[in-house]
Amino acid sequence: MKGRSKLKEIYFKENLTRFREAKGMTKGELAERLGVSDTMVSFWESGKNEPRMGKIQMISEVLDINVDELLFQSPPKSIEESVEGFFSHLSESKRRAIEQIIGMDDEEVELFLKLMTRKN
Repeated sequence: MKGRSKLKEIYFKENLTRFREAKGMTKGELAERLGVSDTMVSFWESGKNEPRMGKIQMISEVLDINVDELLFQSPPKSIEESVEGFFSHLSESKRRAIEQIIGMDDEEVELFLKLMTRKN
């Protein structure tokens, strides 16, 4: 066995759930975008079934991640790792905006939300 690389551990079902939720998508919304039933997404997330490679590619495109992240990225073990993982998928401008919002008190956040949802 010397010289052979160790096989990567697969974390598909954990990552599917984590990345779907990070995008704010329901199982039904993901299913609709993929052309499958929400039951099928539930089967994937529970490990009862696994999609074919073509569907895995579609899932990664819908979730805006690469296939390696979907299949092999080890899920975070702490809230700090979860936050870091979430921020790593954002553009610099989105990161800065979120950091600004985090620094606001509740009244400032409410005012910000009103301004953002105001119709011209």
